[in-house]
Amino acid sequence: MKGTSYLVGSGEEGLLSQIAERARQAIGEAKVRVAVSYAPVAGDAQGLKFMSDRMARLFPGAELSRFAVAGEEGATRPDEARAIVERADLVFVSGGDASLGARLLDASGASAWIRDAHARGAATMGVSAGSIALGAWWAEWPEDETGDESAELARTGLVAGIGVVGDHVFDTHNEEDDWDELRLVARLCASRGKAARFLGIPAGGALVFHSDGSMEPVGKPPFVL
Repeated sequence: MKGTSYLVGSGEEGLLSQIAERARQAIGEAKVRVAVSYAPVAGDAQGLKFMSDRMARLFPGAELSRFAVAGEEGATRPDEARAIVERADLVFVSGGDASLGARLLDASGASAWIRDAHARGAATMGVSAGSIALGAWWAEWPEDETGDESAELARTGLVAGIGVVGDHVFDTHNEEDDWDELRLVARLCASRGKAARFLGIPAGGALVFHSDGSMEPVGKPPFVL
């Protein structure tokens, strides 16, 4: 039976801590084994410190094990990284840069390990960019903006997500810009024959996907494109 997926829109401590505690209680183990990926903050020492410093607060008493993949400083040996994922009760993907994290995890084979873990019943959890990365697709945006949306769309790459929540594409805390990036990714997917459901998770909101495929909004409701 597939595990539950917890997708949190942003890193405010209140809701993020609430969802982490809910996940811990649902697992029901005295010492939850959490495999942690900081791939979305690869190359960002300050971002890595920010994300890693909060993990012990989110999962008090848990066995926290980081697995770093090729492209991250201090990458774990692939066999050791895979073993960390395979024995985990929950796999957590940090915030940061969604397309960077998704690319590194996919290229290293770790996305497949996470999908396998989820298929055997491990929970998955992401926050902000980590929630985006757990979906089916995201975009690699061009570095320079031309102001021509059609031209930019043609130069934008489609990046495979981890795919734990298949056939869904997520954006997070972008409500102030009317989910403009999600709308562009939807157009990009359509132009390349990729069918999906497109959802925006606002700040103060979360989505829980249960093992039967049902979706439960928590906090602020999602934007549905």
